[in-house]
Amino acid sequence: MLTKAFTGANSTSYLAIPFFVLAGALMEQGGISDRILKFANGLVGHLRGGLALVQVLVSMLFAAVTGSAVASTTAVGSVMMSSMNKKGYDKGFVAAIQACAGTLGPIIPPSVSMIILAAMTGESVANLFLAGFLPGILIGIFLMVTGCLYAKKNNIPIEEKVPAAEVVKAGVASVWALFTPVVIIGGILSGFFTATEAGMIACIYSLLVGALVYRELTFRKFIRALKNTVMGSAQIIFLVAMANVFAWLLTRMNFGTMCYSLLTSLTENATVFMIIIIGFFLIIGCFIEISAACTIFVPVLYPVASSYGVGFPFLIIVLMTMAIGQITPPVGVLLSITTEMQGIKITDTFKYLPAVLGAMLLADLLCACFPQIITCLPVLLGTL
Repeated sequence: MLTKAFTGANSTSYLAIPFFVLAGALMEQGGISDRILKFANGLVGHLRGGLALVQVLVSMLFAAVTGSAVASTTAVGSVMMSSMNKKGYDKGFVAAIQACAGTLGPIIPPSVSMIILAAMTGESVANLFLAGFLPGILIGIFLMVTGCLYAKKNNIPIEEKVPAAEVVKAGVASVWALFTPVVIIGGILSGFFTATEAGMIACIYSLLVGALVYRELTFRKFIRALKNTVMGSAQIIFLVAMANVFAWLLTRMNFGTMCYSLLTSLTENATVFMIIIIGFFLIIGCFIEISAACTIFVPVLYPVASSYGVGFPFLIIVLMTMAIGQITPPVGVLLSITTEMQGIKITDTFKYLPAVLGAMLLADLLCACFPQIITCLPVLLGTL
């Protein structure tokens, strides 16, 4: 067992994980949240439900910079929640929509979860990164629509429009942070560096931007980022190692063969298969953390998905579905974080969860029924 745990985590591909975690931590500590917030507020803050739109848009942009669900949830929530409460948004709704917006961290690249999936399946990290953009944007749009409908129903006042000059100024101030995914994904696609090397480049870039450009990354914040990286990376690698043991046991039990026999007896249609997979991972997500679930079940289900001709889209569907699992009780890590930040009980969010989770599930089902949404960018760029 110990040998299986060690060999499961002993992969050079996993070296990218601590580098990307550190890059996200450096960006988080480097003062990017306020700059991205001002830019997003200038773009959509004056629309109906403006603060809810800003909350989701900032989470999307922050996800593209840090790639972390927890970092996105806490950083954006800390600067948005009190403002939304003052404008009349119910604390339960604020906690629910912020938790959902935070799940975009593993979906919009760069994403540690995508690196884990690539290491386990042999798929290209760059292709997975590209494939995550449109599904992540789709989830963001549906959450924004939900925010608009809530604001209209509850007569939330419309904010004043920010002058164009201020929007441009905010955009220029945040451009260094928003350029991070371009450096990472552009470098990988162009062949300048591998995913692991991209993580190192991202760390250097984040350090330079936070310390020299924004000048908010102090030595104390740098040490805090290192501490968060050690704790976060150790947790991920430990989960991968232990989950690999369980995956090995499932393989010994011919779990993959049993799944293949069961699914092929139920349907030969790829779309129906994907919907069944969504239902399966919705249940799994209620009890198991996203990295562990991917490590346990993806290696045995990926060949089954490939037999249906949807192996690559299957990986993104798993991430999107498991993202919902970060909200749903009894685990609901992100929902626990946002309710604690709001000082309310999880039950106070229950009347809003059907709407926000429904928005995420709708995006998930659309991508399952139309996998071209997932494969569009990799195909257009000729990498898939």
